[in-house]
Amino acid sequence: MGLSKTDFNEASRIAKILSNRLELKKDLPAMVFRGAGHEYYFFERPLLSSIDVLHKLVRLSYETFSTKVFVLFGEPQNGAYYVLDGQGLEEDIENLSAGFLDFFNGTVDYPMVIGNLDCDWLAFESACEEYGVLALNSGGSRLEFSEFLRESLISSEEFRNLKGNYEILDKIIDAFHEYFLR
Repeated sequence: MGLSKTDFNEASRIAKILSNRLELKKDLPAMVFRGAGHEYYFFERPLLSSIDVLHKLVRLSYETFSTKVFVLFGEPQNGAYYVLDGQGLEEDIENLSAGFLDFFNGTVDYPMVIGNLDCDWLAFESACEEYGVLALNSGGSRLEFSEFLRESLISSEEFRNLKGNYEILDKIIDAFHEYFLR
């Protein structure tokens, strides 16, 4: 099994990395990602309920970028971090998904951030929005990984094109448009 809750030192290291990549005082639909040069993909949350998609996302990330994947629940400074090392992914994903059903007995909370340790990609979920956003570093994108994201998630263009189908969805798209769909 390759899933483990991180120790204090590892959690502090990840928190420091995230403070340079995320606007921690903001929440979706505002722009939570720092920097430029990202491709954005949208997904219906929670991502942890989409076991097949999450399994392939983590597997391809590990194969493509050769770094571990982390899952953060809560604020980076005092949140709960779990790390997947690429071993026993199916079981690890199922355990994460099962634990998420009751927020690990009420011990974790939103926001939820998933990404690889080099931050080639980061997915952010908020308790306040129906959709989460995955930011892929355009410079670090690899063909197979990008193809998977285009096939399994909703590209910015596809998200924009959903407008006009449902009034509630139109409001969601309008909220994200200001930050992500320019």
